[in-house]
Amino acid sequence: MDKELFSRLASKIGITAVKVLSQAEEYMRLSQVKCVGLGSVTATSKALICLELAATSMKFPVDKEYAIKLSGLSPKVYSSNLKSMECMLGLQSSLGLRDLAVQYGCLEAVKVASQILERYETSLPAAQQQDLDLSKSLFTTAALYAACKCMKIKTDRKLASSSGAKKGIFDRLCTQFQKCGQEICKEASSVEKPVKTAQKRQKSLTEMLEMAEDDGKIATSPKQERVEKTEEEETQIYEEWKRKILENALKAKAVDS
Repeated sequence: MDKELFSRLASKIGITAVKVLSQAEEYMRLSQVKCVGLGSVTATSKALICLELAATSMKFPVDKEYAIKLSGLSPKVYSSNLKSMECMLGLQSSLGLRDLAVQYGCLEAVKVASQILERYETSLPAAQQQDLDLSKSLFTTAALYAACKCMKIKTDRKLASSSGAKKGIFDRLCTQFQKCGQEICKEASSVEKPVKTAQKRQKSLTEMLEMAEDDGKIATSPKQERVEKTEEEETQIYEEWKRKILENALKAKAVDS
């Protein structure tokens, strides 16, 4: 785009700072290489998006409503293209898994999402692992989305679009991640099942013993019976001995009298 036209567009949406213009022009040059294939994007709308991205990164105010009007795009399409370009240019600040989960209300999926990323990384050749940055929004969002799908957790539809990537790229990555997620959930289920069964059996036995105790139906073991019988006999012998001593004492007293 002509530099003069670029400057006129910038002034219309309230951007006059030279450093913002310079940064926007740099984004425009990079977009020719990194942002190919974006649908519904004209040279004018791309220039306006680059200007907004530059102003936002430098915390300069911008008239977003007028920028959308000048772009000739609907607000939804403009916003979608802005997110895509932000992602492709590497400008998007990536949220961690937990922060992303808090934002979309699916904290219970964080553990599985983290395991999905680990398993995905180990499945790649060593050369690819070195250049891989799993903290990028595309990966964290896809992992969390896949984990929610595997765990049957309802999520906000905006989670999928928050990655800023093209739908086709996001969907392909999610398909790979869901395979990892299904394996992880299956393994977790096979480990938890025997534990739950053992706990259930233990509970059943405890309940049976409690019920039997309440009904007075717990049988006394033979050994316990013998112990109880012996103690009873000893008591009887002692009582008999004590009775005889008392009788003899009384007899002796009578004789003396």
